[in-house]
Amino acid sequence: MKKKWLFIVFIALPGFIALISLGVWQTKRLAWKEALLANIAQNLSAKPIQLPKGPNKKQHNYRVVEIEGSFDRDALFVLTSTKEFGPGFRVVSPFNLQDGSKVLVDRGVIREDEKNELNTSIQNRLVTGYLFWPNETDYFTPEPNFKRNIWFARDLTKMSDFLSTHAVLVVATEDKLETQLKMQNPSINIPNNHLQYAFTWFMMSILWFGMSVYFVYKIDKKEEN
Repeated sequence: MKKKWLFIVFIALPGFIALISLGVWQTKRLAWKEALLANIAQNLSAKPIQLPKGPNKKQHNYRVVEIEGSFDRDALFVLTSTKEFGPGFRVVSPFNLQDGSKVLVDRGVIREDEKNELNTSIQNRLVTGYLFWPNETDYFTPEPNFKRNIWFARDLTKMSDFLSTHAVLVVATEDKLETQLKMQNPSINIPNNHLQYAFTWFMMSILWFGMSVYFVYKIDKKEEN
C-alpha cells in the first residue's frame, strides 16, 4: 500500500499536473499569438502614414509608412535564401530623410552573384514599407564579416551603428526606381503552432494518466497475491 501511494503522490500526480499545466500554457500562448497576428495584419493592411517621430516597437512594429528622400550609396548585405532563386542577400542601406536624419531601409533581396554589381541611384524617391524591429540574433549568431561586408542576421543596433543612422528600419514593399531588387511581400509568415503543442501536451497527460492507473492496478494485484 505504501509503495502505491508513494507512486501516486510523488510521480503520477505531479507528472499529470505538469503535463496539464503545459497544455493550458500553450492554449494561452495560442490566444496571445492570434491577437499578435491579427494586430500585425491590421497594421500591414492600413493606409501608409508618414514616419512617426520617435517610432517604437510597441506602437509601430509592422506599421506601413511612406518616406521620402534618397539613398546613400553605402549598403550592407545580410545573407538569406529565397524559394525563387536560392542564396541571396538582403540589401540594407541608409536613407536620407528630408529633415536631414537617416534611417535604415531593407530594400529587398538580390542574388548572391549580384552583390558586387549593385548600383544605387541617389535620386530622390518615395519608398513605402513597414517599420520592423527584427529579432534574429542569439548567442550562436556569428559576428558580421566586416571585411567582406556579409552579415548573418539583421541586428538593428549594429546595423545602425555601422551605417551611422537612427536605429529605425523600414522594410521596403514598393520603390518604383528599383528593378534589380526583389521587394518584400507585405505579409508576415510567423509560425503559430501553439494549438498543435497544446494538443500534444493534453494527449501526453491522458497517456500519463492511463499508464499511472495501470501501474497502480499492477501494484494492487501484486499485493493481493
